[in-house]
Amino acid sequence: MNINVQEKKKFLNWLVSTVSFSRREVSWVLNYLANHEAILNNVHFVEGAALTDRGLSVRSTEIGGEPFVLTIAGQTFFDIDQIFHEIRMNWKKPLYLECLFPDAWTHTFYLAVLEDNPHDRWNDHLDQEMTENVQRFLSEEEMQTKIDTLYRQIDMALEDGDRDAFLALSDEVNRFLLQQKEGSH
Repeated sequence: MNINVQEKKKFLNWLVSTVSFSRREVSWVLNYLANHEAILNNVHFVEGAALTDRGLSVRSTEIGGEPFVLTIAGQTFFDIDQIFHEIRMNWKKPLYLECLFPDAWTHTFYLAVLEDNPHDRWNDHLDQEMTENVQRFLSEEEMQTKIDTLYRQIDMALEDGDRDAFLALSDEVNRFLLQQKEGSH
């Protein structure tokens, strides 16, 4: 997914002006990213940045924990100068940025830039029950679409005075309705 750089800038500017960090350097680096489009083009906002090849996690004061962590190929860095230098020197490489702050999923600026983490996709973690529920829902929706289509065809057969089509379509819709009823028990 390709997110517009302007959306990324808007989010970072909002984040820096709204969220508090325990170290001011976090805001400085986020401002640096917002003001350098060439770097920002390669920044991807994700969850689970530590699972990527090159991930940066920033945490607000309310979340707690280390405020600024860079993970490169499983190795973790906490030194702000080292992290800043790595971002500047490797600006052409993808940087996966995770922003941890309260109620993140309720903020439209955040949701506008959030991407699926290519190293930890959300749908790889669905449990069996959830998968079955989704499959059941899709099957029910497909069945209902077929029934709705048959009802429209029955209406057309009635309008055209086509008794044979009406009877055939009625039998078919009754079979689907019976299947639907049996499936719900």
